Amino acid sequence: MSKKILIVDDEPDIIDFQKAFLSRRKHEVLTAINAAEAMEKITRESPDIVFCDVRLDTDTAGLDILEQAKKFKPGIIVYLVTGLLEKDIEIRGLAAGAREILTKPVSNEVLEKKVIEVG
Repeated sequence: MSKKILIVDDEPDIIDFQKAFLSRRKHEVLTAINAAEAMEKITRESPDIVFCDVRLDTDTAGLDILEQAKKFKPGIIVYLVTGLLEKDIEIRGLAAGAREILTKPVSNEVLEKKVIEVG
């Protein structure tokens, strides 16, 4: 089943790689490189799933995006992605409603598995 997916990351290579992979699997893929752009896409495009880097404009921008997204669309599925898993980020993210915290690099297999799990 095709999903609308938002990838939020400040690394263009990661965005390009993940977008190409998910697009080949017939998903509609949106991208954002910062918190403002991410929230604009969430409110305007209403994606089903968000893969969001924790560290963007600030060290916790991903957490801010998660919290705002959940207020706007409580049922949205958000996976936080981080290069360095810190316990306080994990606790805050899960408490705010993240489905899971993924550690970079996120493989194609993991992306596909997470999308399939959503149904």
